[in-house]
Amino acid sequence: MIHKTPFGLLKSPARIEKKRIDAVQRALLWCEAIRTSTLWTSISDGGNISLQRTINDQTIEIFPLEAAFMDLGIKSRFSADHLPIHLNNLNACVRSTHSHPRPLHSDMIASMILLLGLAEFDPAAVPRTLRPILTTEQIASLPPPPPPRPRYIPGQPSTSGREFLPEARILELSDQNQNTIFSIQFEKRDGTLRNMTARIGVWKGPGGDESNPRIEDAVMSYNPSDYNLKTVFDMQKEQYRNIATDRVTQITIGGNTYSTASAQ
Repeated sequence: MIHKTPFGLLKSPARIEKKRIDAVQRALLWCEAIRTSTLWTSISDGGNISLQRTINDQTIEIFPLEAAFMDLGIKSRFSADHLPIHLNNLNACVRSTHSHPRPLHSDMIASMILLLGLAEFDPAAVPRTLRPILTTEQIASLPPPPPPRPRYIPGQPSTSGREFLPEARILELSDQNQNTIFSIQFEKRDGTLRNMTARIGVWKGPGGDESNPRIEDAVMSYNPSDYNLKTVFDMQKEQYRNIATDRVTQITIGGNTYSTASAQ
């Protein structure tokens, strides 16, 4: 089905749910409504319309229709985890801070149109990859970046004084209970306790897509087991996370609970 939008024609795949198509169309209408009261200029290219403006001699171009393509699974010239934004005719590599569930790209693009559409905007809200548009004074006014996380030293013992379950037992239980939802409490490297409900092994998400922690391990620059870590699927955050297998105070798995006196 072909839909007419303020930024060009949008052909939606048959497999896409109507409510998602409707949400994308609403987002594009929002983009157009914002554009009419801002400093953006419409640029037409082969029937598709993008928005452009120059800030401090830097040209920004935003592509709402490309964002709609990405939301509907249509091939786009932009990577799926980036927003369709050019800075001086090059991909600006603006990425969402949201990981899951991720807002619609077209909604995020509308927010960017609103943020950068006025003569005055908050410099601190500008994505890092777009900071060339800021003046020297604006850059100087930005808050300092957070301090880097301390580097973890493999094998460094805990200094909390807590009692932990034997790591060999934790690894044995996880091997015996693949594809099992379990709860665990462990000490993070900063010394705080973390409670998590997780699943080991393959997890099939709400959309039916299989997610596999082994795939996550493959793209890491390190082997989690070298650091006494194990990759699991966090059921609450719906993301892959690591648990510290050498600092477990309590685990409930396979119908049994194992804990130490340090469990809270």
